[in-house]
Amino acid sequence: MAFLTIKDGQQYGPYSLEEVSRYVEEGAFLLTDFCWQDGWVEWQPLSSVVTRTPPLPLPIQEEPHPLALAEPHRKGAEMILWQGHANLWRYAGQFFWSLVFGITLGIFTLGIGLLILPLWWWLIFLERKKRKYIVSNKRVRTEFGLLAKSSKEIRVRDIRSVNVVKKGLAGLFGIGTLEFSSAGGAGVEISFEAIENAEKVKRLVSDLQDE
Repeated sequence: MAFLTIKDGQQYGPYSLEEVSRYVEEGAFLLTDFCWQDGWVEWQPLSSVVTRTPPLPLPIQEEPHPLALAEPHRKGAEMILWQGHANLWRYAGQFFWSLVFGITLGIFTLGIGLLILPLWWWLIFLERKKRKYIVSNKRVRTEFGLLAKSSKEIRVRDIRSVNVVKKGLAGLFGIGTLEFSSAGGAGVEISFEAIENAEKVKRLVSDLQDE
């Protein structure tokens, strides 16, 4: 014996009585939803065919936000909130001149000179990888190098100003340079050059200053 059901104006089925009962127990349907089968004159509530009372649903326990879990430890531990590298727009000039030089050299060497392009581009990607920008709940810093690393940092509480500089076509796509100055320094001390979503990273740092 097959049943059609209606829930929130949407029709489902056909289902067997066992399937309907199981869906009610699982909470997919309510006893106040309606069903219908061949021979009936009108739709009836599911309570007219499902005799078993579904168990009461357990209270829903929302998953805490990851930052909420870490909140008790924020004062004692440093958490990285954002990290990234310069966008490839920063190296657009190098890519352009590599093409000019590679094609020119290729013309004079019957194409052999073009082999320099993969090596040149690999060096560009390596240079990008060597420069890393990090924002934690305690400081902003830049890291340089792959194996032997050096770094420069400013504590969030010491930041005096945060400026975003956008230029040209890259600026239209949200790519900009983030400049940090501290209360004890003169001028720009740390720059996140040509990063994506520069305004968003600035707001992140500003929110940390307000805490």
